[in-house]
Amino acid sequence: MRKRIEFPLFELMLVVILLFFIVIFAFPKYMDVGSEARIKTLNAIALNIDAVNRLLYSRSLIKNVQRNTLQSTDVLGEKDAGAYLVYGELRSQKNDLKKFIDNELISFVQGNNLQSIRLYLSNYKNERCYIDYYQVYQVDALDKHSSIKRAYSRIKSTGC
Repeated sequence: MRKRIEFPLFELMLVVILLFFIVIFAFPKYMDVGSEARIKTLNAIALNIDAVNRLLYSRSLIKNVQRNTLQSTDVLGEKDAGAYLVYGELRSQKNDLKKFIDNELISFVQGNNLQSIRLYLSNYKNERCYIDYYQVYQVDALDKHSSIKRAYSRIKSTGC
């Protein structure tokens, strides 16, 4: 006669509890991988825009064209030709950004004013998952001194 293998109730309950903790803690982490990837992609694109602006501003300083309100990138060299700079940084126009940040993951939509442009992920266009890029502009103060507000990006990732 064969001996039957039996599990005590304690071991069975232990296995059920372990499976419960795996479902509670590990499963939601893997379900949110897509959202986390989209947020990290937006961050990488924003950092890329910032790096391009720093490089172009440095090159405009060398050529002494950083104070021009609108300057073609042709003066920086043949490799950079075809876009426009505002005070040495990228203008917020689709063609100018596409020249330096050409990526099939991004779709561009012009903002409400000419100083901003919205960048969406091409395969996930959502009104709560985008980057707003604002170009550099001059701020006039009351004491007749003006300052230049540098270009910046704002990421909205609440709906990614």
